[in-house]
Amino acid sequence: MTTKSNPRTGNNIFTIGLAVLAGTGFFLMAAALAVGVINGANADGDRIGLLFIGGLLLFVAGLATWLAAVRPWTRFDDINVPRYHGHHHEAGHDAH
Repeated sequence: MTTKSNPRTGNNIFTIGLAVLAGTGFFLMAAALAVGVINGANADGDRIGLLFIGGLLLFVAGLATWLAAVRPWTRFDDINVPRYHGHHHEAGHDAH
């Protein structure tokens, strides 16, 4: 398995795979709810419940694994701390 990251986003095949896993879980939950609404009283509650729980498990597994692997609370920038861009506006500029 390669862990080479994209220098611009920091994503690699593992984090993208986790996003696909969580996204599939979210899709299954939404599909279960849609089928329940469309079928109304004729809906099979056991089948819809199983589909929803399966989607929920996939979503939670993808999210929890991503949180454990990426640890965003330690790696992402703090929005309250300005980033230094290498240019001082305080320094005097030569007038031409």
